[in-house]
Amino acid sequence: MKYLLLISSLFVICLYGCGNDTTNNSNSTGGETVIFSMDSLSINLTSSIEVKDTLFYVSNAPNIKISFNCTTNADSINGFASYQIVAGDSNMVYLDSVNSNNSLLNGDHFININASSYFALTILIQLSRDNANPYFLRLRNIKVFKL
Repeated sequence: MKYLLLISSLFVICLYGCGNDTTNNSNSTGGETVIFSMDSLSINLTSSIEVKDTLFYVSNAPNIKISFNCTTNADSINGFASYQIVAGDSNMVYLDSVNSNNSLLNGDHFININASSYFALTILIQLSRDNANPYFLRLRNIKVFKL
């Protein structure tokens, strides 16, 4: 009986000690604050062309940096891949950037934008093909930082 009481006491202490799982990140990002993040935006082509995008509004962050990793197997002969970043408000387009150079798509990308205090930001990907080969385009670990 003593052992049962001792084991149940230890179990309760261990269970009670598991408390809060709050994690604090102590790494400094140099004044950058993540204001938007997305795990991935991708296309696995099942037709001849496909386009996907995401649109969100940036508020009180006139200077931002976008970072992501891009991968594709499009070969620029039978498969065409591109991404486009558009930032603008009702008065001005601050950035309309297209990267369609397949040899430069694979890798990490960083884009800085200086805009107004409230603007729309669109990240768009497009993939097309001339044959039945399976092509993909993926943007991963998409983050928008307020600078």
